[in-house]
Amino acid sequence: MISSMTGFGYAEKEDSGLWIAVEIKSFNTRYLDIAVSLPPSISILEGRIRECLDFFSRGRVEISVRMKDIENRLSIEIDWNAASAWKNSLEKLAVFLGDSQSTPLNLLANQDGVFKVEGERDVEACWATLKPLLLSAAAQVADMREREGEQLSKDIKDQLIAIEGSIEKISAWSPAIRSEVETRLKRGFSEILGNHIDEQRILMEIAAWIARTDINEELVRLAAHILAFRREIRLAGAKGKKLDFLAQEMGREINTVGSKCSQAEVSMEVVNMKDALEKLREQLRNVV
Repeated sequence: MISSMTGFGYAEKEDSGLWIAVEIKSFNTRYLDIAVSLPPSISILEGRIRECLDFFSRGRVEISVRMKDIENRLSIEIDWNAASAWKNSLEKLAVFLGDSQSTPLNLLANQDGVFKVEGERDVEACWATLKPLLLSAAAQVADMREREGEQLSKDIKDQLIAIEGSIEKISAWSPAIRSEVETRLKRGFSEILGNHIDEQRILMEIAAWIARTDINEELVRLAAHILAFRREIRLAGAKGKKLDFLAQEMGREINTVGSKCSQAEVSMEVVNMKDALEKLREQLRNVV
């Protein structure tokens, strides 16, 4: 079965005065691209998060973790270097402006970087709560990907059926097309050579035409690629890259059929096959 690259999952929990929420979104991209957004106090856990979700193999995966202290346990520290730098700068400004008043404490305290306010974090306790939430959200993403994959698979199978229908029509027309061309070649030789027709020469020309324009081999290979494609999408964990390769091979055979056989009926079916294949490949762009 195939899976889509589009999914969403969300999980949250409040435990021991701490609320944690995890949101995972996945989108369509050619390669695997994982982005993790964490509160600074638990940024050290990014590596564990990536290891925990290493089963993602393709697509843009955005992981967002939010935290909130219910009990407001805070740790406040003073950055003495920042406070000193601000004080010196404010005093120089006062001298320049001719202000003899001392620097107010409240003004100094409001400057950026003077105070560092951090929540107290027990990283291991956070991870114990966070990991199950990650797995729960990831499971939701996987479930959504599988459901969308079922819809993709249905549409892809419809396009394969359309291509197979064109193959059947072209195969049914091939004997009549060959007979028509043989008749036309013989008539042309007769008009040009009159009574001096060389039957052997006519047969050689017909054989040469068949060698240049016979499309049976391409139709057989195209049918084989479709069979391989069907087998692949039935497998667990079918991969978009392999399916895309098979679609490329199908496109090559269709193009060759179009270039070797110029009859109007065949050309129309080639157009139909190209249209179905393009729709199929559009769906493959969102397959994991």
